[in-house]
Amino acid sequence: MNSKGTNNVVDMPDGRHVPMDSSVKEKQSLPVHLNVLVICKAYDVQLALSSQFFLIHNLHFEFSEKTPKQFSQYDLVILAVDKEKNSNKTVIEKLANEKMPTLLLGNDISAEVIRVAMHYHVQDIIPLKDIEQELFKILTACGNELLKQKKVAPIISIINGKSGSGASFITGCLGEISADLCQDEIALIDADLHYGSLADALNLEASYFLTDALNEIDKLDDLAIKSMMTKRKNLSLLASKAYAQLDSEQNKNFDHLEQLAWKIKLNHDLVLVDLSRGLDMLTLPLLLLSSQILIVVQQNIVSLREAKALIQQLIDNMGISKNSIKIIVNRHSKKVANIGIDDIKKVLNINDVFYVSNNYQLASSCTDLGSPLAKLSENKVIHKEICSIIEQVFPIDVVIEKTGFFSKLFGR
Repeated sequence: MNSKGTNNVVDMPDGRHVPMDSSVKEKQSLPVHLNVLVICKAYDVQLALSSQFFLIHNLHFEFSEKTPKQFSQYDLVILAVDKEKNSNKTVIEKLANEKMPTLLLGNDISAEVIRVAMHYHVQDIIPLKDIEQELFKILTACGNELLKQKKVAPIISIINGKSGSGASFITGCLGEISADLCQDEIALIDADLHYGSLADALNLEASYFLTDALNEIDKLDDLAIKSMMTKRKNLSLLASKAYAQLDSEQNKNFDHLEQLAWKIKLNHDLVLVDLSRGLDMLTLPLLLLSSQILIVVQQNIVSLREAKALIQQLIDNMGISKNSIKIIVNRHSKKVANIGIDDIKKVLNINDVFYVSNNYQLASSCTDLGSPLAKLSENKVIHKEICSIIEQVFPIDVVIEKTGFFSKLFGR
């Protein structure tokens, strides 16, 4: 029977809920999210490990007294060695056959077990007395090895500076067009827990949603992550159900959102997140994992005032770097002479400001019909402006035709 660590409480195999105090020391962060299984029968060892695990960020751990039938959802197994030599050797051999990175934990481990461990290339051996000094260091090394084997997609979050500014429309356009311009695997996460409109806007029929993935987080291996999402060629969407935020029972599993985000990051080349509803405690982990944040505003004083307050919250209270924040002015019009791009840069104190022109008929057509904007005539203004944002902001290799309007647009 597995026991998991969540919210500083360990669910022990006997049904006890043991609170852990992790407030004494500051948490340290692993270079990548690790899913760790600990095979251990001794409660005192589980408690000792738990007290250390809760000091480590980017870590999900589970305890089990028995060896599970399959390991595909784990990145690492820690085997707490007991006195049963043959049992330990059998488990080590099974883990090696599954190609599962393994650590041994224990005092006075027999030479026979150590020889078997060396034969099967066990990652490391940690004496129980050295857990506090060695555990984080060894887990960090395991995380770095995982990073060498897998590419990690950056997350770019698109968030409304003021409600109704058009972040969902911008997210859909960026996702569709970037997927058209490259061979990379692009993932969209609809984190709008109120309306969840991306599936409709992209003309995709979703049967699996964000809350479903959070409920089944332990079952989601690399294959499941890719198959669960609604897909069109190299564009994948993890949709959200409308009014998902009202289901308190489902929302308990949002504790696993960071873990889910890492699974998606490790299986795609770029992840775009629709945070059109603004800051939300449930979806905050996605924002904190983002390498870039695109704030969508409009050309009016109210929108800029709220966007300025959002930027201050991100920088001063959430520790997000100002350099990672960029502005997209949606429905931009040169007719609004009193608020130009330079004015917006000055008011928001952000230098990277892009714009998408006010073309209501085109935007409305794309939204209502769910038609991919990238498939529309290439001389459409919005399409060119979105392409410009992608080329300047996204860390992907885009292939853009350099004729006609495009050669003039990029000056090449």
